[in-house]
Amino acid sequence: MKILLAIDGSDCSTEVAKLVSEMTCSAGTELMVLSAVDFLEPLPSLEGIKRKELLATEKLVHSYVEQLRSAHPDAIVSGAVADGYACEEILDTCKEWAPDLVMVGSHGRSGLDYLFFGSVSRTVFLEAPCAVRIVRRKSEEHSEAGTYNVIVALEHTDSSGQVLDHVLSTPWSQKTNFRCVHVVRDTPESILSEPEGGYTHSMKSHYDNLVAGRLGWLEAAAAKLNDKLGRRAATAEILRGEPRKAILDLAKNWPADLILVGSHGRRGIDKAVLGSVSEAIAVHAQCSVEMTRVKTLSKKVHIIV
Repeated sequence: MKILLAIDGSDCSTEVAKLVSEMTCSAGTELMVLSAVDFLEPLPSLEGIKRKELLATEKLVHSYVEQLRSAHPDAIVSGAVADGYACEEILDTCKEWAPDLVMVGSHGRSGLDYLFFGSVSRTVFLEAPCAVRIVRRKSEEHSEAGTYNVIVALEHTDSSGQVLDHVLSTPWSQKTNFRCVHVVRDTPESILSEPEGGYTHSMKSHYDNLVAGRLGWLEAAAAKLNDKLGRRAATAEILRGEPRKAILDLAKNWPADLILVGSHGRRGIDKAVLGSVSEAIAVHAQCSVEMTRVKTLSKKVHIIV
């Protein structure tokens, strides 16, 4: 697997490096540490300042590279310092190096400020062609727990297998616990509370069968994770209600360190204005969020002449 760490010297970047250091990376795993120096140079007198900034950034990248090499002696670790805008340099590196996962720190921006003014992490989250993890720092209270809790949110579609494959191929620390979850929307209470009748009974039966079937499917996904990790690290849970709220509530109450969701890769103004479950979770979650790109399977079109 190839993982790109986009760092800038902030506390969030330190958290990114810490997370990767704690992963169990197999031989051949490739890790790249990337930082960008976005420094306008309108006057020749500023050239010396820019040179100092580049040297400081190179030193920072080198320190992270050495940290990762020490933690993962069998991995291939490299570092790079780019001269340009961080967003552009990260996305260009994604095209050239083709990582499976980009990890970038979040500086805690949220809500309307985050949505309309944007940030490096948001741009990479929306535009990178691969999985992107926005890393947020743990609270001190949660850090003392010593575990790393991951919610794997799965849709009941063909693409859910791609999300699970990504989770299976990603290196995790030995202290990681998983909850594979699927959200089933509630049947309107007005229907289920009607006097007992054929239609109401049929609706209840159908809903119960749906939930039971989805739980069995979800338990099979959790079993794959447990087989891969060689321990009972994953459980399955059906959530009910509106997907964004149900997932965010679970993340807060567990509490989760990471929410992993899939995305069908919508682009353009429809995504910017209407948003998506994955972006809404990324904006409002108090923990880290990872979005995995999934390919939409082509469907046959029958043309009637």
